[in-house]
Amino acid sequence: MARNNTTLKDILQNIIHEETQFPEDRNVAFLTVNQIGRLTEPGALDFGGSEYTEAEVEWIVPEVRNEDDKYGWWELGEGSYRIQFNEGVEMPDDTGMLLQTWEKVRKNGVIHPTEVITRTRNPLSTHIYVGEAGIGIKENARLSEVRLL
Repeated sequence: MARNNTTLKDILQNIIHEETQFPEDRNVAFLTVNQIGRLTEPGALDFGGSEYTEAEVEWIVPEVRNEDDKYGWWELGEGSYRIQFNEGVEMPDDTGMLLQTWEKVRKNGVIHPTEVITRTRNPLSTHIYVGEAGIGIKENARLSEVRLL
């Protein structure tokens, strides 16, 4: 789908640590967690879209584990959560990107839908499902990977 010489570095915005997010040995980039929230009020869907409403989200405040920690942790139990990434994308015409759960995240019982992204989204967001064991996620942790199509 990417017919021009566009690279992931051209598309992704708000990168927090390029060396970590763009591994040299793979044709992917990692997305990092900025916010995690839970849906608190239902949204609504209808056929025509005139009655569409988006579900309300309550953003969870991460907590430090030690008083000298610079970044906090989200301690998530089983369930569904909205993730907002630090990064966004500026998508040129004729370019597509695949968003998927990073393998290390899946090994810990967390998944999210695989998405094809073809339009600008800043910031990017998705929903994750946390398995029954739960998980701790530190602020700015790598959660997802993207690759050009």
